[in-house]
Amino acid sequence: MSKRLLPREKALRFGISSLEDHEILALLLSVGSGKVDVFTLARRLVEDFPLREMATLPVKALMQIDGIGEAKAVRLAAAFEVGRRVYLPPEGTLNHEHIKGLLGELSRRRKETMMVATYDAAGRFLGSEVVAVGSLNVLYVHLREIFEPVFRVGATHFILAHNHPDGSVEPSPEDVDLTRRVERLAEELGFSLIESFVVGKGRAVGILGGTVINLP
Repeated sequence: MSKRLLPREKALRFGISSLEDHEILALLLSVGSGKVDVFTLARRLVEDFPLREMATLPVKALMQIDGIGEAKAVRLAAAFEVGRRVYLPPEGTLNHEHIKGLLGELSRRRKETMMVATYDAAGRFLGSEVVAVGSLNVLYVHLREIFEPVFRVGATHFILAHNHPDGSVEPSPEDVDLTRRVERLAEELGFSLIESFVVGKGRAVGILGGTVINLP
């Protein structure tokens, strides 16, 4: 009976692409936890989290998985980020003109609407999504609705924006409170809220930094 090759031996003999998902994870993790060896830990991980799903988790979320401490979480997150940087275009899109285009569309909506725009660590745009639509001037949104697209696309940074159909760019006390709660939770989860914009007629104003963007 032939000896079963360890992942490192298998990679050297047949190439890294010959490895199964759990074998790649075993190489990245290097060691197991106090309860199980690295191979058992890696198998459990892929049973609970497909690699594509695991790749979207920030470091602090990875650390919540049983058997994954700080060092392992950082190692995994770094490996996933290398993959993103290799296969995503190098040009950053997080700039004034890009944000102006996103907010311009929002300013034309007749109902109060909240949007989340997501970005990777290099500032590349991953997408935007409407997370809530209210009445003419009332909008209700839950924090999980804001963070759901951030998790789903594996973003590290995001912009929050909502419009005031009456054209005002003055944030309400509720706007400020929501922004502060989102900012605190983002920090706890390992994300970065770049800005929270109030979009009115002809311009948008950031609640966090007071950034002003003139809109067409």
